[in-house]
Amino acid sequence: MDAVALGPFVLPLDRLYTALALAGFLGAAELLARRLGQPRWSNWAWNAVLAGLLAARVGYVIGHWPVFRESLPSVLYVWQGGFEPVWGVLGGVAYTLFAFRRQPRELRLALTPAAAGAAVAAVLFAVAAVKVPERATLPDLTLATLAGAERNLADFRGQPVVLNVWATWCPPCRREMPMLAEAEAENPGVAFVFVNTGETREQVQRFLDQQGLFFNHVLLDPGQRLAPRLNVIGFPTTLFFDREGVLVARKTGELSRAALKDFLKRIR
Repeated sequence: MDAVALGPFVLPLDRLYTALALAGFLGAAELLARRLGQPRWSNWAWNAVLAGLLAARVGYVIGHWPVFRESLPSVLYVWQGGFEPVWGVLGGVAYTLFAFRRQPRELRLALTPAAAGAAVAAVLFAVAAVKVPERATLPDLTLATLAGAERNLADFRGQPVVLNVWATWCPPCRREMPMLAEAEAENPGVAFVFVNTGETREQVQRFLDQQGLFFNHVLLDPGQRLAPRLNVIGFPTTLFFDREGVLVARKTGELSRAALKDFLKRIR
């Protein structure tokens, strides 16, 4: 599982862990500021976090520039994810060195909040790394096509598969659909399978017609049988399977072009 459900919201685990690590860093800085009676330590911590996030985004964009160059506004689509952790750390360190350039001896005090944040991150990501890996495969599950025929998901084995679980009422699903349609056309050797959950054939067909979208493989799961088989807890969820039908990666939430390109490389 790569995400947790918080009420109506679904939060990817990597974002949750990062948020908790940053909270540990900011909390330690706030305690330091109160102990010393110097609010500037709290201000420094917040600015360091902002500098780190900005650097992490810039680093990711630079690393995927050919993709972002095709759509410059997508640089601002931070809700899709796309941050480079190493660049983020370097950005925070660079800001810290600049902020204390006239008081270099006080840099040692900055180590306490930094160590607190690093400790939280180390524990959380270490636990995630040592857990038993999920070895899911394309399930033996027969669903209906828009034409009323039956198709078993296991039949797609033998080729890389991108399995998108979605619903017409889901705003992130609707936003990523045109991009996925383009990706399907650009990758004929990959099977893109779109499984609609909990809706009728009429609802799905009406949505596709209104949006002018066409996909080769649209399947219907009105009884929501697929979600528990693959631990889908939110929409959209996109799963990437290799030629043997083994799950290689998954993404809960809206996909970016850059992330999709990276995932496709992993299943080819």
